[in-house]
Amino acid sequence: MILSRLRSTAPKKVVNGCFFVVFLILTALTWREALILKDAYEVDQRDRLNTLSNSVERQGQRSIDELHFYRNMLQHSLEQPVLSNYALQEIAQFQRVRHQPVWRLSHSAQRSMPISGVSDAWLQTHPLLGRGDQLRLEDELSATMDMSAILQLQDSSRNYHSRLWYLSRAGFYLSSTPPLNDAHAFESYSKMIARPYFTGMSPSYNPQRKLAWSDLYQSLFNDEKVITVSLPVDDNGHWYGVLAMDFRVERIRSFLLQARPKGMTGNVLFYNGHMQRIAMTDETSDPARELSAEEEKKLAAEVAGGQQGTLRLGTRFVTWTQNQHFGSVMVNIQTLREGARGDAGRASVVLALIWLMFSVALVFSHQLIIRLISRMLTLQNSLSWRANYDNLTRLLSRGAFFDRAEHLAKQAQTSQRPFSVIQLDLDRFKSVNDLYGHQTGDRVLTQAARAIQSAIRSQDVVGRIGGEEFCIVLPDTGLKEAVNVAERVRRKLASQHVLTDGNQQLTVTVSLGVSSSDEQGKYPFESLQSVADGRLYLAKTTGRNRVCAEG
Repeated sequence: MILSRLRSTAPKKVVNGCFFVVFLILTALTWREALILKDAYEVDQRDRLNTLSNSVERQGQRSIDELHFYRNMLQHSLEQPVLSNYALQEIAQFQRVRHQPVWRLSHSAQRSMPISGVSDAWLQTHPLLGRGDQLRLEDELSATMDMSAILQLQDSSRNYHSRLWYLSRAGFYLSSTPPLNDAHAFESYSKMIARPYFTGMSPSYNPQRKLAWSDLYQSLFNDEKVITVSLPVDDNGHWYGVLAMDFRVERIRSFLLQARPKGMTGNVLFYNGHMQRIAMTDETSDPARELSAEEEKKLAAEVAGGQQGTLRLGTRFVTWTQNQHFGSVMVNIQTLREGARGDAGRASVVLALIWLMFSVALVFSHQLIIRLISRMLTLQNSLSWRANYDNLTRLLSRGAFFDRAEHLAKQAQTSQRPFSVIQLDLDRFKSVNDLYGHQTGDRVLTQAARAIQSAIRSQDVVGRIGGEEFCIVLPDTGLKEAVNVAERVRRKLASQHVLTDGNQQLTVTVSLGVSSSDEQGKYPFESLQSVADGRLYLAKTTGRNRVCAEG
C-alpha cells in the first residue's frame, strides 16, 4: 500500500519540483531583464534631461557672454577714455541737469538709448552712491554713452534675457527697455539700488568680483517674476556700478518647452542654486507633477552629493541634473502613467504578461524578452552613434566635438598644461564638387578624414565641424609641436590621390591655422578656435596648402 502511494505521489513531486525550479529560473531571468530595462530607462531619462539642460546652458551662456562683452567694453572705455564731441556735449548737458530730481540724456535718440539719472542731493542720502570724483564721472558717462550706442541694436524678442542694463553708483542707469517717464525712471533707480543684485556687488560682499544670480522676485512695474544675473564693473580698484540681465520666468518656461527633446515626457522643473523653483513646463497645479517642501529637501540633499541622479518618490520617477556653471538644477518628474506610455513602460507590460504566461510559452517568452532588450540597446547605441558621429567621415560631429574640446580645454586650464587647436579647410573643395560631382566630393572628404586620423596622435581629437572644414584639438601640446602635427597632416593630405568617376587622379590640398594656449595663456576653446580660424583664413589668402601659426 505504501509502495503504491509512493508510485502515485512521486511523479507529482518531481513535476512540481521541476516546475517550481523552472518557475524560479524564469522569475530570476525575468527579474534580471527587468533590471536591464530599468537601467536603460533611467539612462534614457538622464540623457533626455541632459540634452535639455545642455540646450538651456548654451542659451544662457550666450547671454552671459554678452554680459561679459559689455563689461569688457565699459572697462576698456574707462581705461582709455576718448571724449568725442558728442560725449562732451552730453557731459555739458549733464552738468546743467545734474541737480534736477530726475534727468535724462537723450540728445541723439536715433543713435543711442537714453541715460536716466537722479539729483546730486538725492545721492547724498545713500552711502553706496556718490559723484565725488568729477574725472571718473565724466569717463563713466562717456563709456556709458558708448554702450548705449550698441545697446539700441538689441532685439529683446530674440534674446533669452528680457532686459540688459547698467546701474551706476553715480546716480544714473542705462537700460535696453528705457523708462516710460521721469516717475518711472526715479522709481526704477531707487528700487534697483536696494536690490541684492546691486548691494551684493560691493567689494565687501563680493571680493572675488564674480557674477551672481538673484533669487526669484517680482518685477518692478508688472506682475512678471524674474531672476537677475549681475556683474560688477571695476577699474583701477574703483567700483563704478553693476551690469545685469533680467530673465523672465515665462520666457524661461517657453524655452524649456521649445528645447525639450522629442519624445520626452513628464514635468520639467527649473531650480536655482538655492533650490528655489524658477519655472516648470506644466502649470496645471497637479500635486503629482510637482514636489512638496519635504520632497524638495530630500532632492536638495541628493543634489549636494552629486552632479546628476535619480529618485523614486512613490510611483513617480524623478531625474535631476545640475549645472555647476550657472548654479541651477533641472528636474524631470514622470508619473507612472507617463512612464507606462513610453517605450520602456510598454516593454515592462510585455515583460509582465510574458511572466504571467510562462506555463504556455516558457522558452519562447524568455527569448522574446532577450530579443526585445537587445533591440532596444541596439537602437539606443545606434541613436547615440548618429548623434555623436558624422555618417560620411566617421569623425565626431560638430556638437560632440565641441563638447569634447571644451572639456579638454577646461582640463588643460585646471592643470595649467598647454592646449592647442588646429583649424583646417580643404582647398578649392567647391570646385571639386562643381567639376567632378558630389560623389567625388564625398570620396575626397572620406579620404581626407582617414588621412587626418592617420597623421594625428592617439591623444588628439578630430571632428568635422562644417562641409569641408575640420578641427583638431591637441591636449598637452604647445604651439611648436602643434605646428609639426599640422604640417604632418598637410603633407599626408597632399600625398593622397582620389580617383574621379572618369578615373582621373585628383590631389586635394589643405590650409591649416594653428593656435595654442601658451601664446597668451588663454584656454577657452572658442577663443583658441577663433584665433586658429583667423590664421586659417590667412593661410588661404597667402597661397593655400600651408600652415599658419602667426597673425
